[in-house]
Amino acid sequence: MRVFAELSWMRAQGHWVALAAPAQSQIARRALEAGFTVRPLRTSKALLPAEVVRLAAWMRRHHVEIVNTHSSNDGWTAGLAARLAGCRLVRSRHIEVDYPNRFWSGIAFRTLPHHVLTTSDRIAGRLIDELSLPRERVTCIATGIDLERFHPSRPATVREQLGLSDGVPLIGMISVLRSWKGHATFLDAAKELLAKRPAHFVITGDGPGRAEITEKIERMPWRGNVKLLGHRADVENVLASLDVLVLPSYAHEGIPQIILQAQAMARPVVATRIGGIPEVVEDGVTGLLLEPRDPAALAAAIARVLDDGELRTKLGEAERRYAEKHHSIDRMGGRLLELYASLQ
Repeated sequence: MRVFAELSWMRAQGHWVALAAPAQSQIARRALEAGFTVRPLRTSKALLPAEVVRLAAWMRRHHVEIVNTHSSNDGWTAGLAARLAGCRLVRSRHIEVDYPNRFWSGIAFRTLPHHVLTTSDRIAGRLIDELSLPRERVTCIATGIDLERFHPSRPATVREQLGLSDGVPLIGMISVLRSWKGHATFLDAAKELLAKRPAHFVITGDGPGRAEITEKIERMPWRGNVKLLGHRADVENVLASLDVLVLPSYAHEGIPQIILQAQAMARPVVATRIGGIPEVVEDGVTGLLLEPRDPAALAAAIARVLDDGELRTKLGEAERRYAEKHHSIDRMGGRLLELYASLQ
């Protein structure tokens, strides 16, 4: 989502942008539908030398000046091609992970790129401390949000689609279905809450953890009150329908876009103190924070928001102000453009 947001903003400002990605990837299909130039990228290690040469030639033909790589495979393939083509290279880092092989990680982040871009100060700090990156070669630019699309006035239809009355709280998670996002903790907290009060819980998204999550829901005594909505393109509609947005991750988070989107829509956020989340959620001010893997604490935090109307209002208003001041798409794009210009 961040890559697509960067592409869209740059094009809207009149810049030529293109995407190199595996042809079968979701982002390649989405970019083609949106009318972007898409260059199919082959990331097989066996094809690496030939693909680097071909991609470098493609970059030269299109007079590419800046290349921004966003993950491991494309970091090597497009990174080497960019260097061969004489482009300035930026390596983006979105999630917080360990660096078990410091030698190769050092080449990937310290030697190959001209600059490293992160989505949180915590990720930037770890790169500097653990891989000895010069501080002046690392920049943190948090993800920007379309404040018009994610606005508190957006219509909400999910409650109606589920057949819920207005008095039934709707609590949700929206994320890729991966273990470290904390869906198991969310479902355990749902089980605890449903034993005490009427409520409905939804999980939006798709991913490798879908089968495990589905199985866990089927084993719940209140499984009729928990729905797996799957992938939804209308994330703003889902958010507008929620009383609380929950993100109980226990690892790897930078600054999650879904938290920023929820804040922009003035939806109360309950999340964990993981990665860059505390950089955008101030406990009791722009959301509630708790420790990971604690279903009882999560259930208590959700209940606190549901039971305290004044707190819900206070959190929502503060979140929207915070999003407007710090996380607009124009702020992100403008800072990104400044970085690119500084490298030329």
